[in-house]
Amino acid sequence: MNRNELLRCLMDESAPVRRRAAHEAEANGLIERLKAEVGADAAGERALEAAAYALGLTARGRCAEALPFYEEARRGLEGLGCTEGAVRVGMQQIQALATTGEMARAWALAEQTRALCVGLGLWREAALVNIHIGAIHQRWGRVHEAEVVLGSALEQLERLGDRVGQGRAHGNLALVYEAQDRYHEAMRHCQRALQIFRAHNQLEDFIGCGVNLALLHRKQGRLGRALELLSRVRGIYDRLEDSPNPALARLEEARLYLDLNLLPEAIQLSQELVEVFAERGMQMELAEALTTLGSALAKQGRLEEAHQTLERARSGWLAQHNAVQAARVEVLLASLYVQSGRNGQAVVRVEQALEVLSGLPSARALGLSVMAEALLYQGHHSKARRLLEEAASLALGLGRPDLIVRIERLRGQTALLENRTHAAELHFKRAIERLEKVWVHLGVDEFKLAYLGDKLEVYRDLVDLLLDKQRLHEAFEYAERARSRALVDRLAQRGGPPQGRTDPEVGRLRQELAGVRRELNQHLVALEMQGQGTRGHHREQLAALEQRVTRLVREIERLQPDTAIIEQAQNRRLSDVQQALQPGAVLLEYYHTRRGLVAFLIEGTRVEVVRNLGSLEQVQRHIEQLEFFLSRVAQGGIMLKIYGEETLKRLVDEQLQALYRLLIEPLPLRFSGQPLVVVPHGVLHAVPFAALFDGERYLLDRAEVSFTPSAAVYALCRKRKRLEAAPLVAFGVSLEHIPQTLEEVEQIGRIFQNAHTFMGERATLENFFMAAPQAGVLHIATHGAFRPDNPMFSGLRLADGWLAARDLHDMRLKAELVVLSACETGLAKQVGGDELVGLARGFLCAGATSLITSLWPVRDDATAQFMVTLYTHLRAGKPIATALREAQLATRRAFPNPYFWSAFAVTGDPHRTLRL
Repeated sequence: MNRNELLRCLMDESAPVRRRAAHEAEANGLIERLKAEVGADAAGERALEAAAYALGLTARGRCAEALPFYEEARRGLEGLGCTEGAVRVGMQQIQALATTGEMARAWALAEQTRALCVGLGLWREAALVNIHIGAIHQRWGRVHEAEVVLGSALEQLERLGDRVGQGRAHGNLALVYEAQDRYHEAMRHCQRALQIFRAHNQLEDFIGCGVNLALLHRKQGRLGRALELLSRVRGIYDRLEDSPNPALARLEEARLYLDLNLLPEAIQLSQELVEVFAERGMQMELAEALTTLGSALAKQGRLEEAHQTLERARSGWLAQHNAVQAARVEVLLASLYVQSGRNGQAVVRVEQALEVLSGLPSARALGLSVMAEALLYQGHHSKARRLLEEAASLALGLGRPDLIVRIERLRGQTALLENRTHAAELHFKRAIERLEKVWVHLGVDEFKLAYLGDKLEVYRDLVDLLLDKQRLHEAFEYAERARSRALVDRLAQRGGPPQGRTDPEVGRLRQELAGVRRELNQHLVALEMQGQGTRGHHREQLAALEQRVTRLVREIERLQPDTAIIEQAQNRRLSDVQQALQPGAVLLEYYHTRRGLVAFLIEGTRVEVVRNLGSLEQVQRHIEQLEFFLSRVAQGGIMLKIYGEETLKRLVDEQLQALYRLLIEPLPLRFSGQPLVVVPHGVLHAVPFAALFDGERYLLDRAEVSFTPSAAVYALCRKRKRLEAAPLVAFGVSLEHIPQTLEEVEQIGRIFQNAHTFMGERATLENFFMAAPQAGVLHIATHGAFRPDNPMFSGLRLADGWLAARDLHDMRLKAELVVLSACETGLAKQVGGDELVGLARGFLCAGATSLITSLWPVRDDATAQFMVTLYTHLRAGKPIATALREAQLATRRAFPNPYFWSAFAVTGDPHRTLRL
């Protein structure tokens, strides 16, 4: 069965009915056989009742509760001389014992039951018991023994012609081969099992095997395929009642979240699963959930919690006599020691684990890499190199990109320390090539945003190395490849047909999303009207609804058909950026490496680099001081009396001058009013560059400042086709603290003849979604709110609810300019490869060519005046950045403090003139 057939089958709406029918038929068949053997006396009835109750509990995942009833039924049947019936109950009991971690009892009962089957000539049942024995071996970590027993069971079932039994043998063999890193063989057995289960309507087995197939895709770095498959599985499981198996799918999903660096989701889901598996007595699954939880906590830097959780997982594996899995956790604990600087202890722990992990290439390779990392920190470079060479030889051919990226990065760092720069460059480039192959196939935007989060170090090391070699062009291109990749991907694909039109599941999810989004808006509006005492309950409901919206959006994106992979390198080549750059403009791109801030300056064919500008921490301290004094200006009133206007301006200017000395003064810049396109990095996104102060003049006086998240985003925006004349569409929402928004929109509307204005009660969400796509210029004057806790829900207040950043991603705007005349619309949370998540990103993804946003809360009267001046210059045919600069200069004459005039900035293509 190919992948498409599998997905179609998983989409089959009749699956729940078929699954229940198959399960009930199997259970009823067993009870009917037992009735025929037992007869109708009282003792027989009691045994049958116990068996039926045990089966029901097992079907609901309550195996621990089922065990005494299985024991009662089996003993009762044995006492009645019903040996064959006792065998059949015993087969169910074996599986329940193994699930609850009672491995010794499961093993003893399996051996006893197999002997009885052989004695009774029940060859099919004997083979099925062998499958249980193979599963027990696997749970003990004895994969080679499991392979032998399962292979024998498969041969016997093939001779007997038992197709469903063969499917179960194939499914278990797939897991055994996966544990040995033999992924090709595992995939073959998994696909064979899926074919059999599908043909025989064994939906429970089929879906469980689908989860295992997702695991195999994940291990080989095909995260997008794994996610898509799990979405199909969850779609069916969500419609089933009392099945224990959805938790197994969710466990695999938690591991995927961990691989994708979606750590809050991985932690929350793992914690929930720890409780579920503990309650159900599923000991192996509990240990797996604890391992995942501990790994996620470690990635998040919560080392003490991670240590306690992983020790609990290790104890769980040892209680099940699985030394292999306990050794794997030992390696994770050693990695924690490296993170906390306890390198000697890390080496000892790994050495102990490696004794158990021989014959398991991926586990041993990871252990060797952890030991090598500890030795590097201890200065033992040559020994670390030898260990990494052994790890690389083990990892070769496994198809485990996560492992290969880690090993190649460490090999590169080792080569640098040994002054083998050519080898270091090769290792870093191999690591980047592997991780980018995984990234490019991730179908969900938020997954792309997060994936690079813990892998950026290899880019920084390579950029430093290339700069040392004076290969400036290549260094710039790799710095670009480390930033805003997901945004570039979205912009490059913009304009394609909406995906998923023919998929009924996507349609169903979109309808559900619309309903949840409406409910969320109702709660947001209600929260604004409630008193403090009742807001806690609403916030809990809001958090739950936001989680549902997020999950549904991800599900929809996961289920989209594969799209053509955009070749992004063309937008990141230095030559393409130079070609897109406005004549006379300077592009200033910052990047942060281990050695500090780096600035790339590009002007025409000239490329210069300035290194060691300082650290992001230094910049952050000055930004915090600047924000403190700006907030005092914003408060006005008593603060102006306490400080005085001149004093506040001086305090603001002092921080702006300190930032100027760090970020601008060391650069070979000769400004005479030409455009300056700034590509910030990290905390520099919060710097108002136009207001940087040299002690006499602001940068605004010397340059026409604009911004872009990356040079590639700038190039893509510059390449957008010019629009024919299109109307200005403006929305104005008047709230108590911003009374001048309506007057602002009215004045702007009078500047343009073909303006369409929506003010007050007409500024609704419905009107926005209807009118905004037709706008050549889109203006929104309202209250804005940045959500650092959940930036995709940063929003703009419209008359009947909130327009969130997440709502914008599926829109198709053609506007050459979007102006957000509101507070904090330019703020964003930085994730992954310097990706910015917030309203600005939402509008760029929707199609805005240029965007004007604010860095902090702005004052209503100054903003209204600013906007009227801006549009007056735009109407006169001036480029966007020029018009913005004129508005800033005019506002500064009336309000000298930078708080009033430097909040707004333009992003995208700032050089366009508008056709209105």
